[in-house]
Amino acid sequence: MKKLYLLLIFLSFIQCAPNKNVSESKNSNLKSIIENEKLNIVYRGIRNPLTIYFPNADSIQVNGLGVQKTDENKYYIAPGSGTKVEITVIGFINGEELIDKREFRILDIQKPYASIHNSYGKITLSKEILANSTLKTHIPQFVMELPEIESFQYQINQEQSEINNGNTFNELVKEKIHNLKKGDSLLIDNIKLIIDKSNIDRARIIELKIYIE
Repeated sequence: MKKLYLLLIFLSFIQCAPNKNVSESKNSNLKSIIENEKLNIVYRGIRNPLTIYFPNADSIQVNGLGVQKTDENKYYIAPGSGTKVEITVIGFINGEELIDKREFRILDIQKPYASIHNSYGKITLSKEILANSTLKTHIPQFVMELPEIESFQYQINQEQSEINNGNTFNELVKEKIHNLKKGDSLLIDNIKLIIDKSNIDRARIIELKIYIE
């Protein structure tokens, strides 16, 4: 999925207590920038990636509930309770301390669906398309890519469920699919994700049922 970037430029500096070397900058180039890679909101239940930097700063300090640094200028925020969260960026430039703040709205993430070609719930496919499909997790109208699938369980008709590793069907499962008849079904559930940049609860992933056309 193509990433959507929104550049959030802070237009004002906040002057702090006089005993600190903090001042407003008259240089329009000295503005901290938070690049929220996924719109101007953050989602509860996942790690939301952020790029944060302060042009011309010798160093910066980023504060915010749930904010963690992962790399140079790279952060994520995993918001907790509430409807809003504030991120404070402190830039240190030639001994001056410049402070900017940005407030984000917190939205609850929907339950993800197991999907094929962004279709979810109960769908109908041919044996050929199903056998060569890639299984993903999908949240309608959600701009963030979710982690890839590490493994899942499948059940053909009323047979016993079995495990398939990866996000595509192995050769054994493909052979079973090619032997299905019109009206037969395959249920996919108990999906395990490759958790690297997310903390999505896989138990909440909604199953996918495919009927053969």
